[in-house]
Amino acid sequence: MTPRKTTTNSPPSTAAPNGRQTLDPDVPVRYVRENFRPDDNVALVLIQKETHRVIQRVARAEKIAQPEFQAWLRHLNASRHEVYLGMNAVKEGSRSRTKADIERIRHVYLDFDERGTAAVQDLLRRQDLPEPNYLVNTSPDRWQVVWKVAGFSPDEAERLMRHLVAETGADPAATDCSRVLRFPGFLSHKHGRPFLVRAESRATQTYNPEHFPKSPMEEPGGRSLVDRVHEKNHRAPTGKLSQSELDWAYAKRALARGEPPDQIIAAIARYRSAEKHNPMQYAERTVRKAQQVLQAEQSTSSSREADVSR
Repeated sequence: MTPRKTTTNSPPSTAAPNGRQTLDPDVPVRYVRENFRPDDNVALVLIQKETHRVIQRVARAEKIAQPEFQAWLRHLNASRHEVYLGMNAVKEGSRSRTKADIERIRHVYLDFDERGTAAVQDLLRRQDLPEPNYLVNTSPDRWQVVWKVAGFSPDEAERLMRHLVAETGADPAATDCSRVLRFPGFLSHKHGRPFLVRAESRATQTYNPEHFPKSPMEEPGGRSLVDRVHEKNHRAPTGKLSQSELDWAYAKRALARGEPPDQIIAAIARYRSAEKHNPMQYAERTVRKAQQVLQAEQSTSSSREADVSR
């Protein structure tokens, strides 16, 4: 690990206005061109949460940056589709975005959904981490931290992200290399009033594994650091949640983010491989129950909104 190579350690900017703004078409184009090679295949996911419509596309970075493609994204964003961008290049001909589809690791990242601004400020004060390339403000007090990297395998990238989650309190669900993150320059409709997703550029260097702290190897089939942090952060006031309750909560949250059910099942089965007689069956049952509850909650929410509008 080498020390950070920039002296920039100012806190994330929160003073820029947000709310009703005209989208700047240059922002997402610059973001794509700064983060990918023109021939990289990149996954996009668009989710209309009111109708549960999900659109997935894989396209070359140079195509995504074209005016026609950007106009299509703005059109869907205007109809309340959330716009997400895969952060690692996928293989030629891929139709999905599983770990097996990843061809090259371009980024590692953290997602801060709780105490986001304070957590990012703490991270920026650390001298053992390189300066992030981007701080992405996805909604009030919520941030995504992105580093441009090279020389990582998918397993190495995921191991580093899980280690950083355990140290920083970031979201444990956002540690898979096939993750999609908010696309800067588009609106988030998640929290009611539209919020313009902004990317704050901090560094231009592409980092190698030696720039980061060494992450301890996880014991095969054992409990990871993320599992322990997850339990700590989701403990009930009167006692610790059960293993099943933790897994169910994780599944529900990941589904709400638009993660593929098979990917969530694989993650749970991996985490519980040493603790369940049939971890895959257990994971499938957990995700199925989470889907049912989430669908019921969304249906109830839609009914309430309809009642209010009458």
